[in-house]
Amino acid sequence: MLDFLAIISAEYLFLVPLFVGFFLQSRPEQKKMIILSAIALSISILSMFILQFIYYNSRPSLVIDFKPLVSHIFKNGFPSTHATMTALIASVIYVFNRKIGLFLFFISILISLSRVYLGLHHFVDIIAGILLAIIMTIIGKTIMNKY
Repeated sequence: MLDFLAIISAEYLFLVPLFVGFFLQSRPEQKKMIILSAIALSISILSMFILQFIYYNSRPSLVIDFKPLVSHIFKNGFPSTHATMTALIASVIYVFNRKIGLFLFFISILISLSRVYLGLHHFVDIIAGILLAIIMTIIGKTIMNKY
């Protein structure tokens, strides 16, 4: 049962923050949220691409030789794309609604921990992804406010 919950969390739970955060905002806030999301997403993807060239971290299943519970492409796991994207959604929404943002950070952490449990990431991959998302949201907000 725990394996099933971890698989569902790792693969599909990211849809919750996406829909909850967006649809609970007013129209003007949705526009601002879309702009901030576009900026933060763009620089996050660029940053992840650069970080993957700087630091290589093999997937846990390759390092300790076990079969993960879900199939996955065995490439660099640093930083975790799932952790980065779900934390990015949570941090963008946090800018507009702190209560919902905190709830979505909780969901993001559950998703990220399920990725570790399933053997798809190391803990450092998750921490890097979450920190990257928060930093890129702060930079995105600064850029948005400037222009």
